This record gives sequence, C-alpha cells and structure tokens, in this order.
Amino acid sequence: MLEQIRVFIADDHELVRYALRTLLDAEPDMLVVGEAAGADEAVDGCAETSPDVVVLDLRGPDDAGVSACRRITEVCKDTSVLVLTSIEDDDEVYAVLAAGACGYLLKDTRPERVVHAIRSVADGQSVFDASVASRLISNRAQAGSRGNGEPLSEREMEVLQLMSKGLSNKEIGRALWIGETTVKTHVSHILKKLGQSDRTGAVLAGVKAGLIKLDR
Repeated sequence: MLEQIRVFIADDHELVRYALRTLLDAEPDMLVVGEAAGADEAVDGCAETSPDVVVLDLRGPDDAGVSACRRITEVCKDTSVLVLTSIEDDDEVYAVLAAGACGYLLKDTRPERVVHAIRSVADGQSVFDASVASRLISNRAQAGSRGNGEPLSEREMEVLQLMSKGLSNKEIGRALWIGETTVKTHVSHILKKLGQSDRTGAVLAGVKAGLIKLDR
C-alpha cells in the first residue's frame, strides 16, 4: 500500500482551502487530514491529526501566521511547515523561518510546484520561491557586515541555536552545562559579532547568514 503524506491546510480563506484540498486529493500519495481558518484551530487540529506537513497562511493581528508556525512546530515535533502566502516580504520570511518553517512559496506558484514542495518538505528538505531564494542568498552574502567581522565560535553557535528556540539564559546554561554568567557573556559576544542590539535581531541575523539550523 502506498504510504501517504498527511497534510493539514491552515488558511483563513475558504476558497484557498477548497482549492488546495481539491489539488491534493488528486494525488495518490497525499491525504488531507484536516483544515483550519484560524491559529488556535490550526494548532489544535495539528495536535489531533499529527500531519507530516502543514500548508500555512494565516493573516491577522500580532503576526498570527508566525505565531501559529511557532506553536505548531512546538506541539508537533515531526511536522514540517510550508508557508504558502501572497506576502513577499523579507521580514516575514525571516520571521517564519526563525519560527521553524521549512519552506516559503507565493500563491502564484504553479499547482504542480506546490505538490512537489509538499513532498520535499515532508522529506526534510527546504523549499523557497525563486524570487525569495534569490534575496535570501543576497542577504546571506551581506549578513554580518554590520557586525565586527569576527566569526562565531563553536560554543557561540551552540548558544545562538538554543536562542533561536526561545530558551532563556538559565535554560541554555543547563542544556550546555555551563553557568548562566558564561551564557550571558556568550550572548553579548554574539550580539556584538552580528551587529545586533537584542536576541531577536541576533536570531534573525543568524537565519539570514545560514548559521542556524532550522529544526523540523
């Protein structure tokens, strides 16, 4: 029996959800296990159905889509999030990547490309719209130019990775078996090297530079 990719659709437009379900129902290796129009509904639905892939685009106040992405990846550790949106904005891309998304496509993408992207992220790969990817590559080349030019040490890379997961200094210290004061020193060095004033900026700079591994 053909193993199917379990897909959950989260989009606040009913027509989009219908179109995606119709598209995916025609694929023998895919099974739509649920859909949602809001963030809370999406998180609860994913927790109940344990999909392999969530196709996500939730617009709303307070970065609803980014928040939903973060919560889904926290609740469903084995679920990959593919953002399918009409928003072509660098800050949005970096935010959802930092929140754990594995891919970012625009809604003018051809249907067969969406299907291929779902298979790819289900297989652990990252997928980006061509225009988005070109800017990511460009920004990666420029990333760190505002810092002092020093590369991060191996330990600083480990701290930055844990920062990207939202861990506090105390939690990072426990994970790495080092003191909280030492963690604070590493964070300070990271901010200086990346030319950032806060932890969020450092995480986004790390994403831009390709320093942070995006966990599924």
